[in-house]
Formats: sequence, C-alpha cells, structure tokens
Amino acid sequence: MALESGTYIDSLVSTNPTATDTVAQADDHLRLIKATLLATFPNVTGAITVDETTLNGFDARIAALEAIDTIPAGTRMLFQQTAAPTGWTKITTEDDKALRVVSGTASTGGSVAFTSAFAAQSVAGTIANTVSGSVGGTTLTNAQLPNNWYFKPNTPGGSLSDNYANFNYQAHHVDWITYRIQGGNQAHAHGAGSLAVASTFTGSNIDMSVQYVDVIICSKD
Repeated sequence: MALESGTYIDSLVSTNPTATDTVAQADDHLRLIKATLLATFPNVTGAITVDETTLNGFDARIAALEAIDTIPAGTRMLFQQTAAPTGWTKITTEDDKALRVVSGTASTGGSVAFTSAFAAQSVAGTIANTVSGSVGGTTLTNAQLPNNWYFKPNTPGGSLSDNYANFNYQAHHVDWITYRIQGGNQAHAHGAGSLAVASTFTGSNIDMSVQYVDVIICSKD
C-alpha cells in the first residue's frame, strides 16, 4: 500500500494511491487529504473568491511595498531606548542636553550641561552697601552753651564790651579782668560722611534635580 504521511498539503504525493492499491485503502487517502487541507487553511471559514491571477500577484505587490522606504534617509527621530533600532544610526555628538520647542529654524545652543544646570544649588553670598547723607541742623540755646570764663591782663585806658556791660580797665585799676563769651544762637549741621555696611546673605540649598527621561537621537540610514 502506498500511503504517505504528513501534516500540510505539501506532504501529499500526487502519484498516490498507486494502481495496485485496493479499494479498501481509498478511505485512508481521503482522510489524509482532509487533514492536510484543514491544517493548511485553519482560519478559512468561508468561500475564497479571488482568482489565481490575484493570488499569484501577491508576491510582487508585497515585494514592491517592502522596497518603498517611507522614511527618507537622514531623517532624525527620538527613541526612548539605548541602542538604535534596525535601519537607524545613533547620533553621539549630542549628549546631556535639553530639548527646546521652536517655531522657526531648528538649531542648538547653550553652554551648561543639562545635569549641571539642574544640580542642587547653594544659595549664599555677600552684599556690599554704602550709606551716605547728613543729619539735620540743630540750634543751640544760651542755656545749652557752657559758661566759658576767660582772664586777660588789664590794659589801661581800654574797655571790653560784651552783651552784659561795659567794663573800663583804667577806672577800676585792676590787674586782671574777667569776661564771658556768649554764643550767637546760630544753627549748625553735622555731616555724616560716608558709611560702609557689609552684609552676608545665607540660605538653604535649592534642589534642582528635575526628573527626566533619557532619549537618543537616531538618523535613518
């Protein structure tokens, strides 16, 4: 008896059954054919209406679609993974930088690395101040002035005049005379000059460790 074995259609042998096989063996061949057809087309639940031309053209159409490169070479894109995907080349010249959205020409810039700019920062420093100005004028009264008494040798024939009386040296025949200087009751100003004030500012650290997601830039081959 010539009866092949197999699972799919390609396992069937077109020369079986042979002329010498008995009629009783025909059911074995029929069951084998059914089994391979069902295994080959497990999801076909209805009629297939396409003709052989359409079926035969599938290979050419699929090959044409595969040949079409929908992303032009040199196109750059972001990927949230370490290695570049197949057909792409990882760009390594851009590293530790932030992304900026612009409405005009795309470019690069800046001088501080991303992780350095957003590291924890200490707030401390000094403040130098200069204070200048003048105080207000103050008028001193007679009551506020001290009593200053002065002694002077007698000058015969002379006289001394103050706000209280006239004193004749010759008439009184004294060796020394005493007189008092009285203030003029005028206002005077006190200049403050220039004052330098040094201040020190201290504060708590600012945590700038912003959360981020690493991405890579790749260019289409």
